[in-house]
Amino acid sequence: MLVMLAALLAVAPLAARAAQTARERPAVCTVVAIGSDQAKHRRNSFRATRILDLEFETLVSADVGLERSLQLRLYTPQGFLYQVLETRLDPSRGGKRRRVQARLPVAGTSIMASGLYGRWRAIPHLDDGREPCGQARSFVIKP
Repeated sequence: MLVMLAALLAVAPLAARAAQTARERPAVCTVVAIGSDQAKHRRNSFRATRILDLEFETLVSADVGLERSLQLRLYTPQGFLYQVLETRLDPSRGGKRRRVQARLPVAGTSIMASGLYGRWRAIPHLDDGREPCGQARSFVIKP
């Protein structure tokens, strides 16, 4: 019994260290598509008066053994953080690469009310990280 307890106590720190190492592995996140149900996918420019919302599709390459979250930080044309779209990555679904979708409402929001038109940026981050896990993707919202 003591031998079994000692073996379990020896393995626990190794498992915790493995989980921490997996979380520290660099992940790659790529915003692969921005679109709307009212406009064709794979566009970079949208008219606010013709769409209800925008859908962002992001490809995430990360360790699937851990629960993680993807944040798309959306910046206005003036460079201010407008909104953070957060999606949980379910470790039980998919492999090491998976597609994640998030929606940004446009119609009836402050985008239209305040005239936040111009070139926006979507920057992906993983697990509240300070550094992005991928390149920024630009898109344009026109009046």
